Amino acid sequence: MSLKELTAEKHKLAEATPFMKAIFARNLPKYAWIDWTYQKSLFYNVIEAQCKVAGLLDDLQGIERTHLLMKDYREMTGGEVKNSFQPTTLEYYRYVLGLESKDALAHLYTWHMGDMFGGQAIKKIVDAPHSSLEFENAPMLMTNLRNKLTDDLGPEANRAFDWAIKLMGSYDV
Repeated sequence: MSLKELTAEKHKLAEATPFMKAIFARNLPKYAWIDWTYQKSLFYNVIEAQCKVAGLLDDLQGIERTHLLMKDYREMTGGEVKNSFQPTTLEYYRYVLGLESKDALAHLYTWHMGDMFGGQAIKKIVDAPHSSLEFENAPMLMTNLRNKLTDDLGPEANRAFDWAIKLMGSYDV
């Protein structure tokens, strides 16, 4: 069974959150998208750092998004930092910081593959800068990332979806 199949149920739950429904209904408030971009910059940073330290990004050049999330955020706020990290974001950051690098790969898979797939639809819907959703060589990145994945990452990838649901649930939309 593939990791995609092992996480299919949680993936559907994440897509069904009020936050995601608001995005696809085109009625997510702009402030929520700005804040979401800011929150993502923190947990993407720790996910990418955990994977990088273990050499898991060596053949995934161009997958790192943290700097692009901040670029998008600054474009939306005129260069100012107007948000602060939410308690749930900080809790997730600490959780990922405590993971073994291999398990951090499950979180990279969950978030970054989501950007390469669903993010492509989102950038057509949400009127905002989306350099963080632009991938120069998405097919190669997807292949190289999939080659690193094993079924034993299923439980941790499902936890990553649980975190996604929790993080998106912090928005009252």
